[in-house]
Amino acid sequence: MPTTREERRRGFQDLVELLETLMRDSLREELGGYYGNVTMPLQRAAGLGPISTTRRAARTAGERLGWDTYTYLVDGMFIIRDRRRAPEEIRLPAVPAGSRPDGTL
Repeated sequence: MPTTREERRRGFQDLVELLETLMRDSLREELGGYYGNVTMPLQRAAGLGPISTTRRAARTAGERLGWDTYTYLVDGMFIIRDRRRAPEEIRLPAVPAGSRPDGTL
């Protein structure tokens, strides 16, 4: 029996909610909601449905979270990333030690 348009819509919304939860859980409080990143094996992502649909759902979830969402595949991994530029007060603590321009750790 073919799925109805309403069933597909509900399935898509369920996927958006799942990804939104994963995306929200990737955030660290001390970084003010910036630098979100979800990485999962491509096999797991493919298990959620067609990759094109999963990417679209990630963008929709990102819109809900205020992200500038970017998705890509690399080395068998499906990655969802927030590309927003963080404010200076958040950006400095997030820089890896030893790589700050002033040489501080």
